[in-house]
Amino acid sequence: MKPQAPVLEIRDLSISYRSAGGDARAVRGVDLDLYPGQIVGLAGESGCGKSTLAYGAVRLLRPPAVVTGGQVTYRGRRLAGADGFDVLGASPAQLRALRWREISIVFQSAMNALNPVLRIRDQLLDALRAHLRLSDEEAHSRVAAMIELVGIPRARLGSYPHELSGGMRQRVMIAMALAAEPEVVIMDEPTTGLDVVVQREIVREIFGLRERLGFSILFITHDLSLLLETADRVVIMYAGQVVESAPTDQIRTAPAHPYTRGLLNSFPRLRGPRTALTGIPGSPPDLRGSLQGCPFAPRCAFARESCGTVDMQLRARGDDPRVLSACPFPIAPLTAVPVAQAGADRPVAAPAPQGPAVLEAVDLGKEYRLARSGRGAKVAAVRGVSFALRQGAVTALVGESGSGKSTIAKLLAGQERATSGEIRLDGTALDPAARRGFRAYKSEVQMVFQDPFASLNPLHTVSYHLRRALSVHSRRTGLEPTVAEIDRLLERVRLLPVAKFRDAYPHELSGGQRQRVAIARALAAAPRVLLADEPVSMLDVSIRLEVLDLIQDLRTNLNLAVLYITHDIASARYFADEILVMHQGEIVERGAAEQVTQQPQHEYTRRLISSSPDPDTFALQTGPLVPELAVVPSEGGLPAMG
Repeated sequence: MKPQAPVLEIRDLSISYRSAGGDARAVRGVDLDLYPGQIVGLAGESGCGKSTLAYGAVRLLRPPAVVTGGQVTYRGRRLAGADGFDVLGASPAQLRALRWREISIVFQSAMNALNPVLRIRDQLLDALRAHLRLSDEEAHSRVAAMIELVGIPRARLGSYPHELSGGMRQRVMIAMALAAEPEVVIMDEPTTGLDVVVQREIVREIFGLRERLGFSILFITHDLSLLLETADRVVIMYAGQVVESAPTDQIRTAPAHPYTRGLLNSFPRLRGPRTALTGIPGSPPDLRGSLQGCPFAPRCAFARESCGTVDMQLRARGDDPRVLSACPFPIAPLTAVPVAQAGADRPVAAPAPQGPAVLEAVDLGKEYRLARSGRGAKVAAVRGVSFALRQGAVTALVGESGSGKSTIAKLLAGQERATSGEIRLDGTALDPAARRGFRAYKSEVQMVFQDPFASLNPLHTVSYHLRRALSVHSRRTGLEPTVAEIDRLLERVRLLPVAKFRDAYPHELSGGQRQRVAIARALAAAPRVLLADEPVSMLDVSIRLEVLDLIQDLRTNLNLAVLYITHDIASARYFADEILVMHQGEIVERGAAEQVTQQPQHEYTRRLISSSPDPDTFALQTGPLVPELAVVPSEGGLPAMG
């Protein structure tokens, strides 16, 4: 029997970004095979080359990106000839026939990928008409079938993108990608920024559609735990190279490369003892350098002197030719990974001293008037919420999008005024949104926002942001906006050496570094309460761990009361002393972090826990979601095309 050929074959692909400071070699000699019906997961930190590889493989990159070598062959049933379709040698007309009809992409940010001034129906019709010859009746019928196929009522076709939730917008992107029944779908971080419940629903939707329609998936994500539940094979990239490629079970139980080990050890666990995670210290290398030997060596707990000259070719490990690793050295079993970060062996979130209540919410309520639902129509975003933030303790507020978590943060920060209830600082009721006393309150209660890319002004340097914050609060704190004080703040959030970051602009920093600057800006007010609204949801898993550990140390050293708002109940268990579970504007369960996560009482809490990716127990929870390789497309998919 003739061996099955890959539907997408990438060989020795290299891609660089041209710049005056030297070429950044974002992808370096990568090989990758995607077989019919297979799901291949592509994982790694931001900047490792995942998206560049995928977009380069279908020639969607713009200058200054340049494909400097390699070959990409597509072997679809409709387009490819006997020897396959040469993607890198294709003409513009041939590429138009390839894209979307044969290989489609689900982009990361649905809000940015969808046109905000066009209704969903019009955008789906545009995608169909660009690639298929259909009558108006056929096109409208197909659009209705597509939107229902991804779990959205056809009545929402008349909606604009901003009128849909994040999960619904992502489903629209999936429907658009599947419109022309492609054989390969590239999914670039399709669930990033979505809460765990919606993420789980989207993933199930994707793989249910794959079973029905038979397409192959290249699933790109920095969340390795998600791939462990979904992929047939996992490919790990670091510094533009593939460092490990193996079946999913092998990656989970016996990863061969230290970088893969680090990624696995960056996930807070929902089960087992609550202990510290080692994560991955340091940062990825500058891809403009020479990159001799193993680029991961400076961050590796297993590094040895010869790593500086080692050949980074993928080699089979053991008796299984499917298990490939670029690390030629044997490493310790998974249970004996050395601690690579000083102090990481301390217990995580040991019971903190339950100090006095600093900030209290008492029977808080918040209603919003609905502009298009008739006079007087209102929706209750928060109903009867009460809790206390205590000195030296972390309280986690957990729930899915739309549960009211961020509304609570806005009320406590004085960005919105409560409809009912009280907010008390040191036992005294006050109105944080009132003009009188607002600055004094803001010095006591500071907020760290979700998006590190939007919370800093791109026109100003780090020192400007910190100097301004020091100046605004200097009357209360007594701190002057001096270089020495700015450096002290940078040191406190571990941005070292400070001279490197002091005069940097936000675009010159990584997401984790920007979030550290945002935390330093909050600390310039010498607050007693820190409101952290999803502070790590947009960061890589390894960077998330670093930021959470930083906030943990700050609460201990500065005796802060911290409200940690998140949809990730696993990180709440790792980080918090107390967990409040919020659903539809109400707190439905509360208690010590271990009690809530290990013995949940409310059905919604159990749903949050079951929806969270868990690297340790995914096989027990879900079993294999997909078969090993080939899938025969079903006859009951979308309506036939004209």
